[in-house]
Amino acid sequence: MYIKTIYLIRHGTTEWMEQGLTHGALNSPLSAFGEWEAQQAAEALKDCGITHIFSSPQGRAMQTAGFIAKKIPNAKFTQLDGLREMGFGFREGKKNFYSKKATSPFLFYITIPFFHIIMQLTGEKGKDMRKRVMDAWQFILAQDEPGNFAVVSHSAVLNMLAHTLSASNNDVKKRKRNIVGTCSISKVKIDEQGQPILTQFNSVSHLNKNKDNYGH
Repeated sequence: MYIKTIYLIRHGTTEWMEQGLTHGALNSPLSAFGEWEAQQAAEALKDCGITHIFSSPQGRAMQTAGFIAKKIPNAKFTQLDGLREMGFGFREGKKNFYSKKATSPFLFYITIPFFHIIMQLTGEKGKDMRKRVMDAWQFILAQDEPGNFAVVSHSAVLNMLAHTLSASNNDVKKRKRNIVGTCSISKVKIDEQGQPILTQFNSVSHLNKNKDNYGH
């Protein structure tokens, strides 16, 4: 039996994402489409019994969380620094080289080792990120209050959480790097022993069913 649900939401599409640029510690506001995505996520979550919203302090996450908070005005709101995106060092503000895989696979595989070495030297260390993310996650789990929670964060953070959590079935795939959709919703159920279990990952059904209405 489950006693609580924690909804994990990635922020909406940003202007930089539409330009193919990398964020990391830097920020870009939601695009018009990203605002629409956030509104759809908020609509999907408004009747889910959420009493507390936790958000990364970065602007794109805060904007997304703000749309959710408007639909759930009585929910508590907490910023957690541990939920911010991984720092990518020299890559930040530059073209996302993962997108080059589609256009030039050969160049991608030749240059990616070099990019990773430079990123490790200039960006956030993986062990440091893991510690802050897991500290934030344990803080959320330790909140002894009724109701369900919403957590608004970033792709690398949500990937890390998905990889560390137990999953309810084989349909919830756990890989070191998943594609996490913008404004996707994942579900973590808390059982009577306080154990978190990933029961849904990267659902975008709330976006797909309304996509034909975007812009109207």
